[in-house]
Amino acid sequence: MTAYVVIDLDVDDAAGFQRYVDAVTPLIEKAGARNLLVDDDCLTLEGDWRPPTLVIHEFPSKEAVRAFWDAPEYQPLKALRRRHSTVGVVVGEAARPGR
Repeated sequence: MTAYVVIDLDVDDAAGFQRYVDAVTPLIEKAGARNLLVDDDCLTLEGDWRPPTLVIHEFPSKEAVRAFWDAPEYQPLKALRRRHSTVGVVVGEAARPGR
């Protein structure tokens, strides 16, 4: 079942973060995933969640997300991302029929 990675992204250093983006994009594609959304001006309709940048990636499944997240080649990129940004990351699956 398709899984979506939702990221609340706050970039501290744009140049440093771009190095992360350049390196992680091929890994995302290798995992069978794609970038659906990057919005630094999202609209909050209710509540107080206002991510500086909202990012959504689509993966084939939660298992594919976990494999990507735990992959040895992603670990140094996580460290690079953490040096140049702050994120909150959640994963959810697409709704099943009848839900």
